[in-house]
Amino acid sequence: MKKVLLFIIATAVLIHAQDTLKNYNLGEIVVTSEQSNLVKSSSVIDINKNMINQTDGYDITESLKFYPGIYITNTSKNESKIYMRGYDQRQITVFLDGVPIYEPYSGLVDLSNLPKNSFEKITVSRGMPSLAYGANSMGGTINFITKDRMDNNVTLKIESGARHSTSAGVYGAINKLFYQVNAGYSKSNGFQIAESPNSFKNEDGGTRNNSDYKNIGGMLKIGVSDFYNIDLAYSIMIVNNEKGVPTDAYTSRPRYWRYTEWNKSINNLMFSTGMGSSLRVKGNVYYETYKNVLDSYDNDTFSTQDMKYAFRSTYDDHSFGINLLSDLKVVDLGITRLSFSLRKDVHKEEGNFNQGFSSYEASLLSTGLEQDVNITDKFSAVLGIGLDRLTPIYADGNNLRENSSSVNAFAGLSYKVNQDLSLHINASKKSRFPTLKEFYSETAGRDVANPDLNVEQSIGGEFGIDYKVNNGILLNSNIFYSSIDELINLGILDDGLRQYQNIGKAVMKGAEFGLSFNIDDFYMNFAYTYLSANNVSDDAQSEILEYRPKQVLSLVPNYQFSFGAELRAELFFVGGKYGVNADSREFVKMDNYLVANIRASHTLFDNYTLFFRVNNIGNIYYETEYGFPQPGRELFFGVNCEW
Repeated sequence: MKKVLLFIIATAVLIHAQDTLKNYNLGEIVVTSEQSNLVKSSSVIDINKNMINQTDGYDITESLKFYPGIYITNTSKNESKIYMRGYDQRQITVFLDGVPIYEPYSGLVDLSNLPKNSFEKITVSRGMPSLAYGANSMGGTINFITKDRMDNNVTLKIESGARHSTSAGVYGAINKLFYQVNAGYSKSNGFQIAESPNSFKNEDGGTRNNSDYKNIGGMLKIGVSDFYNIDLAYSIMIVNNEKGVPTDAYTSRPRYWRYTEWNKSINNLMFSTGMGSSLRVKGNVYYETYKNVLDSYDNDTFSTQDMKYAFRSTYDDHSFGINLLSDLKVVDLGITRLSFSLRKDVHKEEGNFNQGFSSYEASLLSTGLEQDVNITDKFSAVLGIGLDRLTPIYADGNNLRENSSSVNAFAGLSYKVNQDLSLHINASKKSRFPTLKEFYSETAGRDVANPDLNVEQSIGGEFGIDYKVNNGILLNSNIFYSSIDELINLGILDDGLRQYQNIGKAVMKGAEFGLSFNIDDFYMNFAYTYLSANNVSDDAQSEILEYRPKQVLSLVPNYQFSFGAELRAELFFVGGKYGVNADSREFVKMDNYLVANIRASHTLFDNYTLFFRVNNIGNIYYETEYGFPQPGRELFFGVNCEW
């Protein structure tokens, strides 16, 4: 790490003043310089604060599902999980202001628990994410960005109905100092499910059994802008959650689980500075903790834990790391970007009452070099190469597996036909290291550890078109293809035990189409994704990859009336998806579904907005994972205030 820091500083000393690089938000990771002719393609999605607020509720993932290539499920553990072009969330890197956030053990994080009112913007990068995003980003990246604007305002939002949530924020600036304080609370006694065409074994109907939750979260951020050429900020986000885990409605072996604790904190020190007029260095140092307590009970009274299958599982994890990114002008062709990140993960787990904690540790190093190439005013390219390295440090006293390394690379070309039409094509090689869970899981005597797992390797490409019909209509389309070798999945052994294994090869290909229409007071967003995702291993018993729908379509029209009222509709269709029967482990063709929502609002005195929302107007029964019904018709009303 010292050598990298010395190299960056030495480079700054050697560079003479040329053009000034564009300043950028502390929470951003990749920034386009004003010297670059690269066209920002439709593979990158920016979701602003207004788009986030329009979805209401407390779940930040609701803001993502109306865009091409993205699909959100609610899992069997009652957690939100993202799929992007067929990649699941373990293969997608999720950030909060540049901090990679996940559970060190499983590689996942339940994003629905994060305080929604803390976020100013969400940036989604599909297809060919920059190497500056670090390791394990072969499926794409999502960066949740908080506010650091120099203005003063206070916000308050109260929502009631099928659930209750209250959130408030205070934002301000004093000279060069800025600050924000956010807090939110959400509670539900459980959601109602629609009438099912199927018969349940473990569900009474009406209010979904064990679907209640209570969530408290907040964020404090304080920083200084342009203080002796340094932008500096510190933030801490804290989440405290408890919730039920609804039982599989069809299984003959029901489980009665509750998260009696789900706590996460993220400490982040961010900095950005210029060294000379042709170099900008930014980065962050962070420390995050994660603790959960998962209780398994004897029956649906959730009162006793005497049976053999009852347990109390406790995770007590933490991670700390550093990210560094420099944009510099070395050659006249374009910007050179150097990136470096180092992270250490520590997982401590107690499988049951008073068993004592087992401990696992690993570190992850990632470096990257990228070069923008401005070939002509119309042609531009970007090239990148990087190295990721996973180092096991401790495995509960057992022998350590060997270090793993992976070389990643990408190349992209964009052509600006004219002011309204641009084309892009890219190809990349990316990887994902196995998680600690995949290496070492021996849960409840059912799983067999596999410390010899290989690194997943992905080769992919994309061709896309972006076309501006006029000032209000934008069309974009992407065709994509990716091949994954050494894909890791949970397999069943001959003795009935389970083990994470490299199952071989998967191919995921498809097309996306997006249309945004914004003329006068009418706005409409249309998104369609077609995906073919198959296991093509030579010994595969089936080509199916579960929970990757073949078709996802959304349509969101929005009209704003001159007298302050606004009307928004949301249509969402999912088709061609397979789930897994928990008893037989066989694939099950799941029903297609179309869900319609509507929202009406009215703004008074510029500061107060009253709103009313109905989700799932048709009271449609549907499941995002097999055996786990989702909410039927829900009504919400509330007020959003800003001063």
